[in-house]
Amino acid sequence: MYSEYTITVKLNAPVITTFQSDTIFGHICWAIRYLWEDGEKKLKDFLKEYDTKPDDPPLLVSSGFPKGHLPKPVLPPITQAAIDCFIAVTSIKGRIENSFKIKTVKNASLIPVALLDEISKEGEITAKILFEKMFERYDSLYDVIKQKYEQSAVIQHNRINRISNTVKEGLYFQEETFHAPEMGEYNIYLKTNCFSKRELHEIFRFIGMGGYGKDSSTGKGQFTVEEIKDSITLPSFSGPNAFMTLSSFIPQKNDPIGGYYQTILKFGKLGDVYAAGSADVSHNPFKVPLLMFAPGSVFYGDNYNDKNHFYGRLISDVHSTNKEIKHYAYAFPLNIRIDSSIVNSEAGKADKDKI
Repeated sequence: MYSEYTITVKLNAPVITTFQSDTIFGHICWAIRYLWEDGEKKLKDFLKEYDTKPDDPPLLVSSGFPKGHLPKPVLPPITQAAIDCFIAVTSIKGRIENSFKIKTVKNASLIPVALLDEISKEGEITAKILFEKMFERYDSLYDVIKQKYEQSAVIQHNRINRISNTVKEGLYFQEETFHAPEMGEYNIYLKTNCFSKRELHEIFRFIGMGGYGKDSSTGKGQFTVEEIKDSITLPSFSGPNAFMTLSSFIPQKNDPIGGYYQTILKFGKLGDVYAAGSADVSHNPFKVPLLMFAPGSVFYGDNYNDKNHFYGRLISDVHSTNKEIKHYAYAFPLNIRIDSSIVNSEAGKADKDKI
């Protein structure tokens, strides 16, 4: 039996690495290693469960999303004819006047949970419905459509000789993400049958104090745990025929692969003491590259009424020498209902008139 949690964290420092599920999982593993008295054994037993019970994983974790938002579902693109019909463009001038608004809505990567919930109550989700509702609410959704909840800047850094405590020749530049004081809250969704709410609070407090992601040793990615709810409240579609992953995902052999998706090419780097390339990893801190489906990717098939059906796996053989190192690649599925013509078509392509 799985307990479900919504973890809200608030960033206290700039962050370089986005809240990706596999990176979060890596931090959880290191937290287990250090927080438990027999942490090394606890971690090995925890990871072993993924091998012995691949269809009953001890923990599922999503990527982190700005509070109140989810990834925009990846669907077949809306046609220009459907756009023109909706906004009643009757001339080239009208299309030009709306071009910026059209482009920003189409390129948005997030959608408010409330808007997706509204769509779920009306039935199925299509690219046309999604575009129309976001276009109609453009002014109120401007911050999320333009990703104004965060701002990135390229920061110049000096190279320091830690022995002589002097500045070395040569500068380097790094992109960092900043949040306004009233922003910076992220939701992470988690299901587990092996950790209590108190233990999860300790794990994420430990991660937040040490910093998340790249350059955490210099203070980047520090956060506080604002709240842990004993539930996950997400849109619920009637008669789901597909799922949208809320995490980075690599399917296992029998998982559905028909769908619409975006990919991430991961050049993973090990964390904590492994990051410096210790002897335990043969002085190589890098994992092998992996191609993963990005959050928001949509897949269709069977079993979508079963909330405890899992997709994905924990990947082995991701390091050249240390075979104990794994990579988290489970989907965190949100069951949805998409245009049935997509699911029923042999080619998996919807009738353009319905998109």
